[in-house]
Amino acid sequence: MYFLYNIFLNIITLLLIPYYAYNGLRSGEELGLKERFAFYRDDLELIFPADRVIWVHAASAGETLAAKEFTAGLREKYPSARIIFSNMTPTGRKIAREKIDSADCYIYMPLDLKWIVKRSVKFFSPDLFVLIETELWPNLIKELDKSGCSIMLASGRISDDTFNKYKYMSAIMEDMLHRIDIISMQSREGYNKIIELGAPEDHVCINGNLKYDIDIDNLNKEKLEKKRELFNLKKDTPVLTAGSTHKGEEEKILDVYKELKNDFSSLKLFLAPRYVERREELQSLCGEYNFNSVLYTKLKKGFYAENNRADIVIVDTMGELADLYHFADIIFVGGSLIKRGGHNVIEAAARSKVVLFGPSMYNFKEERDFLLENNVGFKVKNKEELYQKTYELLSNRNEMEYIGQNAGEILAENRGAVDKHLQLTEFLFKKGVD
Repeated sequence: MYFLYNIFLNIITLLLIPYYAYNGLRSGEELGLKERFAFYRDDLELIFPADRVIWVHAASAGETLAAKEFTAGLREKYPSARIIFSNMTPTGRKIAREKIDSADCYIYMPLDLKWIVKRSVKFFSPDLFVLIETELWPNLIKELDKSGCSIMLASGRISDDTFNKYKYMSAIMEDMLHRIDIISMQSREGYNKIIELGAPEDHVCINGNLKYDIDIDNLNKEKLEKKRELFNLKKDTPVLTAGSTHKGEEEKILDVYKELKNDFSSLKLFLAPRYVERREELQSLCGEYNFNSVLYTKLKKGFYAENNRADIVIVDTMGELADLYHFADIIFVGGSLIKRGGHNVIEAAARSKVVLFGPSMYNFKEERDFLLENNVGFKVKNKEELYQKTYELLSNRNEMEYIGQNAGEILAENRGAVDKHLQLTEFLFKKGVD
């Protein structure tokens, strides 16, 4: 099975590299092709290999933020260790550099070609490799296992789509999962799925979701006041934030917002698209609805002298949405009014806010069910229900604040996944010594 996988992957790589190189040049994004082929900076040879090396991998933005407290815990627990932090996407890499200050170096994940991962593993010689959530790379895991490196899947989850795809790779999946020393899943559903895919039961456990341990960077009073002034938010100004929205959702949100403005004239909308390069498209869309909109990047630079009249702030930065949740009264999490599978609702709830989301949440079922079961999150089937629920909450501010406060408290009570996963790393290191 590895033979067929490698032939397929080599063909795909040859076909896609020119495409991604062209897109990288056009967009100006750093794609890190040298690192993806395991050619690293010369200065890294001065610190790798080391006495103890820990490699943490998080695919993109959400996994990177989930890994923040865990990586900080690794640094505190193993102060002399060298920590590598890898990502698949430029967005994840950017956020890692900004948010993960516990790592010694940041790299792009090497392409899962046999000769590339062999070169990468030899260069870093890791003692422990930790995958955040579930992004499994057969050649890399096989090479790490052959090198004697301990491997852990942390805060594992498998969406329905991913599960169905993995089932087509049953032979290679079973071999790969036997090579992972500890498979720590978020939930019982994930536990059952990973065993069905071939993981040995004595390798699998449930230790919760690292995203519940998310660090809440509460802005100090001075920063809060400056931001409020920047956004022209008075104490009683209601704010609706729509985070991680996609094409096809913004029109529905703007329809709802337009109707709400009839009764809540001072209501502000923070609109944060999943892909910030759509900023101009959204500004144009807001204009079609006769709304004044401002780009957050330009607002920060003082481009708008008359931002008082802006109805909508388009959040066109990466990694700042969670901080901006502080100013929201109600948060709608996107990717859920279209068939996209939703996005992380925990960041919003952890900031003591009321969370709304659409019916398409199959990528975040556990998080969705957690909020629904505790009555701190609400599913809306369509834009009509989104309007009705938002209107109801804005009309009863005391209830809205109570629900938000309850959300923050419940999330705080369910933290602890970081400590459990750190204990597992200790077990693996002791096992390595034995």
